[in-house]
Amino acid sequence: MEFMSGVVATGRIHGLGIGARLDDADQALSVDCIDVIDEEYGTLRRDYGFVELYFSGAPGEWTMTGGAVELHRLMGDAHGMAEEWARHTGVVFPGSCTWEALREELGSLPEPPGLELLRQGGHLEYRATGTKVSVLVVDDQEEGCACCPRYGDVWSVSLG
Repeated sequence: MEFMSGVVATGRIHGLGIGARLDDADQALSVDCIDVIDEEYGTLRRDYGFVELYFSGAPGEWTMTGGAVELHRLMGDAHGMAEEWARHTGVVFPGSCTWEALREELGSLPEPPGLELLRQGGHLEYRATGTKVSVLVVDDQEEGCACCPRYGDVWSVSLG
């Protein structure tokens, strides 16, 4: 929860925020990743499994434009993404994260971020306008499978 509340409060994932360079990401994160480059549009998506960073520019000039912690991917983590992340970053993620627990952690911060509530289909979006971070929370009360986020679970936390 401390890591997730830090992302919401600061707009940074492991110290990386909008405007960071690709070299900064290489230094901050030693986790295996896949780079997906679209040369036509000048974009790079760096996929670490359940964390993604987005860049624009060109090789040698990539600048971070956003990022996301896709918590919903952890519920069915059969590939050890969470274990690898913990080994390389020291951050341990549970199998799920409830909005109630994250909201409580945010409330314990010395300066909690102000949140604006928006509806996004089957999700609620809590937007921290000061840091430009959105927390998507499952708002569908129908029962899902055991490997899917349930009502009140955080789906993702996104920068940008």
